[in-house]
Amino acid sequence: MISQETIRRILEISIQAPSGSNSQPWRFEVKGNQINVFAMPGLDNPILNFRHRGTWLAHGALLENIIITSSVFRYEPTCSLFPDSNNRNLVVRILFKESSPKENPLYPFIPLRVTNRKPYLLRSLTEQQKIELFNIAREATDAELKLIEEKDKINQTAEAESKGEIVLFGNRLLHKFFFEKVVWSHKEEQKKWRVFYVKTKELKPPQQIALRFFKYWPIMNFFNKFGMTKIIARVSSKKYAASSAMGVIVVENKDENFITAGRLMQRLWLTATKLGLSFQLLTLVPFLWQRIESGDTKGFSKEHIKLINNAYHQIASLFNVADEAKIIALLFRIGYGGKPSAQSIKKPPEIIFHG
Repeated sequence: MISQETIRRILEISIQAPSGSNSQPWRFEVKGNQINVFAMPGLDNPILNFRHRGTWLAHGALLENIIITSSVFRYEPTCSLFPDSNNRNLVVRILFKESSPKENPLYPFIPLRVTNRKPYLLRSLTEQQKIELFNIAREATDAELKLIEEKDKINQTAEAESKGEIVLFGNRLLHKFFFEKVVWSHKEEQKKWRVFYVKTKELKPPQQIALRFFKYWPIMNFFNKFGMTKIIARVSSKKYAASSAMGVIVVENKDENFITAGRLMQRLWLTATKLGLSFQLLTLVPFLWQRIESGDTKGFSKEHIKLINNAYHQIASLFNVADEAKIIALLFRIGYGGKPSAQSIKKPPEIIFHG
């Protein structure tokens, strides 16, 4: 029988997984050798979290951490996705069985994995780095990795993804949800949890000051009349383009495949960390497009709908995603960014032990 202390330790390590705005949308119930992992999709942005797919991505990353960590702790996990058709929030049921310890080269990098939003050095990935990344991707089923390294394609992808910033700061509801998650100090982050520490944005001091003013919608809306969202997008585009490569994870357009995409994302991110590379998710355009493509355009202007449609299809074309049954689950940038200025902190896992 696995001890409660061992389960607690496995989960404390495994929750070092990425989630939208550091929402950490999960909780755990344990009975004997079994863990039920429940989603809390209400913690994610209701507009970006189309069909809870952002939540499923985060759970995929969490699940990958649990699998890696439990093997090091001498347990072999058997995982059943969405085991209860009447409770979609029960994402995965994990049954642990004792086994011999297995060293995993990615395990030491779970607590070291971090988002780095700095501009990266304009330096190419090595052939060995690319081989390792694609070897990791080949282990995945129902998910495909694509990379681009050509500078002109990186620039075009960065510009297309930056269009999401125009919608983020130009749409009143998205603006509201974004700033509800932002905190301005490490002390405030520790007090509130599940928030987005502004220092991780890697903004220059004048940009941080401007952001404090822009949290008020009337001020943001006033400056938008003079093209402020386009200025923000240009600055973001330049930062995104400062990368060694950009990548996408492509899946069939099914909800459960976002768990798979999240698992692959985490393995790639941990591998990048092992290789001394920086990593940043860029999800605004793919997430917004999924909602718009489904026909759920309530709250979006015609201008923003057209903007996101064009941006997504440009990115899909650059990565040669031509199969209509497949979509881009997420976009990321990778390169040499050095040490980030700050790292988001994680809330201790919410665990209920039964029996």
